[in-house]
Amino acid sequence: MTEQDRHEVSPLDSSELGHSPQPNRLKAILIAAAGLFLVVAAFVFFQGQHETGSAPEVAKATAPSGAQPATHLVQVTKPQRRDVSRTLTLPANISPWYQATLYGKVSGFLKWIGFDKGDTVKKGQLLALIDAPEILDQAQQAEAEYAIKKLTYERLFGVWKENPDVIAKQDVDVAEAEAEGAKQLMERRRTFLEYTRVTAPFAGTITARFADPGTLIQAATGSSTQANPLFTMMDIDTVRIYVSVPQESSALAMPGIPATLSVKELPGQEIKGSITRTTGALDPSTRTLLVEIDLPNKSHRLQPGMFINATLYLERHQNALILPPAAITPGSNGNTKSVFVVENGKVRRVPIKTGIDDGLWVEVIEGLTGSEDVVIVGKSNLQDGQAVTASAYDLPAGKSASQKY
Repeated sequence: MTEQDRHEVSPLDSSELGHSPQPNRLKAILIAAAGLFLVVAAFVFFQGQHETGSAPEVAKATAPSGAQPATHLVQVTKPQRRDVSRTLTLPANISPWYQATLYGKVSGFLKWIGFDKGDTVKKGQLLALIDAPEILDQAQQAEAEYAIKKLTYERLFGVWKENPDVIAKQDVDVAEAEAEGAKQLMERRRTFLEYTRVTAPFAGTITARFADPGTLIQAATGSSTQANPLFTMMDIDTVRIYVSVPQESSALAMPGIPATLSVKELPGQEIKGSITRTTGALDPSTRTLLVEIDLPNKSHRLQPGMFINATLYLERHQNALILPPAAITPGSNGNTKSVFVVENGKVRRVPIKTGIDDGLWVEVIEGLTGSEDVVIVGKSNLQDGQAVTASAYDLPAGKSASQKY
């Protein structure tokens, strides 16, 4: 083989040994093409997602101003028939049926006192004795004077009756008058003597005691006296509940109006009663009407001075047509009221007139018959004739409220 032949064979030998640059260039071109394909595919995918997500916004931007959805979800209920009441809850004071503070009518030392605080006494029962020797002496002297003047009159009258010429009739009349005066004085002294015995003016309970045996008792004979009392007693078998009703409700607070009383210390216990009497005139300083509720209290569970709440049922309507307060839409001027009624898949605004509102129900006096489907939930932006999809009202009921002062 010549040198030229060996030179021509040399390239073939190098290709067979894998040192040719052509396959590496082809591989790089394929990798670049695949990467470009992936970039284009990702761009197309995300562009499609962007266009899909923004379609509602475009539709919203191109929608006409003020357009309403085709339907509106609401919850409805029918008016009900129930009893509804206008109530007023006020603080009240408990007072005894009778109350008296006992003083000594005569001066002297307290000789005996038989009862203490909390004791129960009967009418006329002796409570205390006052030792007043001066009163006893005056009573005995008055009895003696009456006895002698009475005897003098009887003797003169006997003589005049037998012989009118011996004694003048005038002398007999003077003796009679003196005897009568002595009798009146004696009876007065006896009355003062009775005042040394302090008795109960009525049946009740001793609630305060102010003196002990040996105390000097001053006669309480005037309103400006500084005499100390002996007892305070109360009759609490029946109590008086005093309630001050504000002027705006005073016209409805009349005798016979039902009332319910509750005491914090007696949870779960409600006492039924009614207004017994009123003063018939408002207190000028407070503009309130004083009403009284009389209650039997044999168990003495209601104690004078106890704080109590009185709920007055000022007005009550039976079988009234009622709606929840959420159904009522106030008017622009605050006086007119209305509701939305669903008819044949559309709403209609109906003006109404309301009565008692107890916080849970509102009485409808005019405007509804009771067969309507009244919108409770979803009233916002409703308009007459708007199409709606109605479902039953399913919110929980509330708790009745009462006005408090």
